Amino acid sequence: TIVGYFKNPLSVRIPLFDPEAILKFLTPLANLLFSPFGALFWCVLILSALATAFMSWDRLEVPGAEAILSGANIAYLAAAYIFVKLLHELGHGLAIKRWGGEVREVGVMMLIFFPVPYVDASQSSFFTYKYQRILVSAAGILVELAVAAAALIVWSFAEQGIVATLAYNLFLIGGISTLVFNGNPLLRFDGYFVFADALEIPNLGQRSNQYFWYVCQKYVLGHGEAREPVVSPGEEIWLFGYAVAAFLYRMFVMVIISLYVATALPVLGVAIVIWSLYTVFVMPAGKGVRFLVMDPSLETQRPRAFSRLAFLAAICAGLLFFLPVPHTTISDAVLETPAESAVRSQGQGFIDQILAQNGDQVEVGTPVLRLSEPLLDAEQAVAIAEAEDARLRLEMIPIDDTNARSLWGEQLDFYQARLIELDRRADELWVRAPSSGFLVLPDQTRLTGRLLRQGEVVGHIQHQSELVWRTAVPADRAEFVDGDLLSISIKPKSDSTKEYRAEILSRSPEITTRLESFALTNRAGGRLVVDPSQELPTSITPVATYALSTGPSAQDMPLLAIGARATVRFEHSPSPIAPRIWRFVRQTFLTYFGT
Repeated sequence: TIVGYFKNPLSVRIPLFDPEAILKFLTPLANLLFSPFGALFWCVLILSALATAFMSWDRLEVPGAEAILSGANIAYLAAAYIFVKLLHELGHGLAIKRWGGEVREVGVMMLIFFPVPYVDASQSSFFTYKYQRILVSAAGILVELAVAAAALIVWSFAEQGIVATLAYNLFLIGGISTLVFNGNPLLRFDGYFVFADALEIPNLGQRSNQYFWYVCQKYVLGHGEAREPVVSPGEEIWLFGYAVAAFLYRMFVMVIISLYVATALPVLGVAIVIWSLYTVFVMPAGKGVRFLVMDPSLETQRPRAFSRLAFLAAICAGLLFFLPVPHTTISDAVLETPAESAVRSQGQGFIDQILAQNGDQVEVGTPVLRLSEPLLDAEQAVAIAEAEDARLRLEMIPIDDTNARSLWGEQLDFYQARLIELDRRADELWVRAPSSGFLVLPDQTRLTGRLLRQGEVVGHIQHQSELVWRTAVPADRAEFVDGDLLSISIKPKSDSTKEYRAEILSRSPEITTRLESFALTNRAGGRLVVDPSQELPTSITPVATYALSTGPSAQDMPLLAIGARATVRFEHSPSPIAPRIWRFVRQTFLTYFGT
C-alpha cells in the first residue's frame, strides 16, 4: 500500500470505519430511491431544472472565475463540495444495499491534497445483472445531478444572499464538476466503472494497458510468443482505443493540475511534475528495458527485437527532428474603421427614410438617411410666425420712436437667429456619406423608426483598397511573425470560404497586455483569454499587436460591418516538429516555474 501511495501521490486512501450498521438502517430509503418511483422523481426533477434554466436564463447571473475562487466564496465552495460528496458516497452505499450487498469500509481519499469521502463498493462486482452494477457505479453521479438540479431551481428564484450563493456552489459542484470529472470514463471514477460494465469488459483499464503492451511486443518488437489478452471478439478496438485515450487524458489532467499547483506553490508544482513524469514515462520505460534485456521469451528473438526497435526509433527521430512540416501562427483580427469613414448622425431623431441601400456606391455628401423630429416642424412654424409678427410690429412703429424700434429690432434679430438654428437642426436630420466608397448599413431592414442619437454611428463607408485589420499575437509567437514570415492570409468570419492576402502595416513598439477590442478575446469567441479583473480589454498573457491591410488587390472583399472579425493565418518556413515541442515545453516551464 505504501508503494502505491508513492506511485500515485495525488490519490491516497485513508480508511475510517465500517458503515454497514448505518446503511442497514437506511435500507428502506434505498428501496424507495432505486425503484420506478425514484426514477420518475429523478427525471421530473431534472426536467424541471432544465425548464427553469430555460425560462430564467436572462435573470441568472453567472459569476466569473475570479468571483468563484475569491476568499469570500471559498467557504461556500468547500461546504458545498463536502456536502455533495457525502451524499455522493451515500448514494453508492444505498445502491449496494438495494440489491443485498454490504459496504464494509468508508474513508477519506486525499485527492490532489483535498479530502474526498469514499466507500468500498467492490461487492457490486458480484451482482448478477449488469444493470445493477451500472446503477451502483452511476449512483453517485445520479445523486449529484439531482442535487445540482434542486440547487439550480433554488438559485433561479432566490434573492441575492447566502441562500443564492450556496445554491450556486451546489450547482457548480454537483453539475459541472460531476460531468467533467466524475462522469468521465477516461478517469478511474464512477464514469469509468459505468463504461466498463456497459461494455462488459471487466478491468478495462488494466486490460487495455496489457493489450497496448501486447501490440507493442507483437508488431513493434516482432515477438511472436506474446500473449494476447483479448478473450472475446471485438474487444481489440475498445482496449487499444481506451488505452491511448486514457493515457492522453491523464497526461492532460496531470499538466493542468501541476500548473495550477505551481501558481501557488512552485516547489510543490515542480515536484509533482517530476514525480508524474517519472511514474508515467521513466518507470514504464524501465520495465520495457528490463523486458528487452532479461525476459526469457526473447532469448532467441532479442537481436531482431533490438534491430526493429532501433529502426523504428530512427524513423521516429527522422520524422520529429528532420522532416519539415508546415508552421503557422493563427490569431483573430477585428476590422478597424477610420473615423472619417463612419456614417455618423449630426442630429437626433427617428429614422424616417433610407435613401441609400447597403452596398451602394456613394460620393461625399450623398444623403443616406432622413431623420424626423416631430416637434421641429412645429417649432419652425412658431418661429416663422413670431419673426413675421416682430417684423410687422417694427414697420408699424414711427421712425422717431427710437426706443421702441430698437426693442423690436432686437426681438426680430432673436427670432431670425432662432430660425437659423432651427434650419441648422433640420439640415442635421440628413445623414450624409462622409467619404466616397461603398455604403455598409448593418441591419438595414430594422433601421426604419429607430431613434438615432446625435453622434451615433449607424454604418460606415468601406474603401476596399484600404481595409485595416487589428490583430494581437502572443509574445512567444511574435518572434516568428517578425523574423520568419512567408505570407499572411485573412478569412472573414462572416464568409470563411473566401481568403485574402494581407501585409503588415505596423507593429506595436512594445509587448503589452492591453488590447484594442474585446473582439480579440474569449468573450467574443477569440483565442486570447481576457483578464477578468480589468474593465478595459486586457489579455492575461503578453501580446504584440499588428495592423494588417488586405491591400488594393482584394476587390471582391464582401461588405463588412464595423468591428467585423476575421481569422489571420501567418505562414512561416516549414520546420521539424521536435524543436517546436521542446520550445513550447521550455517556455511553459519557465512561465510557471522560472523567472
